[in-house]
Amino acid sequence: MRTGLIAANVRTPDGELRAELMLAGRSVLAWQIDLLRALDVERIICLCDAPTREILNLQHEVEGAGLTFQALKGFAALPALVRAEDDLVILRDGLVPDAAVVKAVSAAGETIRRMVMALPAEHALVQAHPDDFERIDAIRHWAGLLVMRGAPVQQLADFPGDADPVSVLLRLALQAGTPCQMLDAAQASEGRWLLADSAGAVTRYEQALIASAAPLTDWRAPLVSLATLLVQQLAPRGMAQGAQIAGFVALILLLTGVGVAGLGSAPAGLGVAAAGSFAGRIALAYAALAASLRRKSGRGRGRALLTLAVDGLGAATLWFALAPWPQWQPLAICGPLLIGLARLAETSGPQPVAALASDRTSLLAVLAVAAVMGVFPVAVAALCTLLLAALLLQARPN
Repeated sequence: MRTGLIAANVRTPDGELRAELMLAGRSVLAWQIDLLRALDVERIICLCDAPTREILNLQHEVEGAGLTFQALKGFAALPALVRAEDDLVILRDGLVPDAAVVKAVSAAGETIRRMVMALPAEHALVQAHPDDFERIDAIRHWAGLLVMRGAPVQQLADFPGDADPVSVLLRLALQAGTPCQMLDAAQASEGRWLLADSAGAVTRYEQALIASAAPLTDWRAPLVSLATLLVQQLAPRGMAQGAQIAGFVALILLLTGVGVAGLGSAPAGLGVAAAGSFAGRIALAYAALAASLRRKSGRGRGRALLTLAVDGLGAATLWFALAPWPQWQPLAICGPLLIGLARLAETSGPQPVAALASDRTSLLAVLAVAAVMGVFPVAVAALCTLLLAALLLQARPN
């Protein structure tokens, strides 16, 4: 079994637990748990003075994912929990290393490489926090993460209860011959290796983390880019619930837009739908940023469903803008057809057209203006024709 050992005991100078400092909307402890899960641990043990609300919430999250989580006061039970053949992954209290670096260094096929990650003695983190990045020898200090065999854990029973279990396990791992893996300057740079010793340090790291994870903007899709930049400016505020709140607002506005258009006010309905689509873009930007921070690839089920809902309600708004309830107008199908062509152009069209077609918010806003000017049906027909032409005339590989 692969077991992860973390701790939530050390406090900052302000009296806060390092493990509960917030980093991009999630606690430091949650980031450590994400790293352990990325390393395929099956059980997580958290040493703490007492289970706090954050620890209990994370326990429910971990157990909901099918893993085991145990919060222990003291280390007396560790020898009984960790078997000799187990792999034990240990993280220093408050350490948030770059998951990509850890996985690259520790990967060994389907297994995990047993090692003690080390930093050079002159490294800035070592100089600033010598007690956390303990000395191994004259030229190396511990980097705050190690992977060891479980057998030496049994020796913890021989140590007094007030000993530091993480420091003891580091010494036991070295005595057992666990090799050291020196990290280079790039792997343990300031933007990749955080010790959350204060709220200020976390804030500085957070800003760099969000900047590196933010997606590139393409001003050919102006309102999509605006939503992305807005989220970057707001973050980390809203990282926890921003996507859910913005998504809920988007659905309410879009449903309102459908209703208003159905009652015969096309300009107002389209304007409200455009606002709802923009709120949806904000929700998608929050979700994309959160996924990027957590190194999750793919679009995700929630984002795909929200995109489908936004496009579906936008299409319904266009239908009713062309044929208010209870009128029946066969050509009202041009409204949903336009959204369908935009979705197709986004994924299959040439790059400039794909960028434009991805911005359904701008599309609805332009059509709202067209409705005010009295040329709404003509604008829908023209846009359908242009998107269809772009799809048909794009260069095809031989």
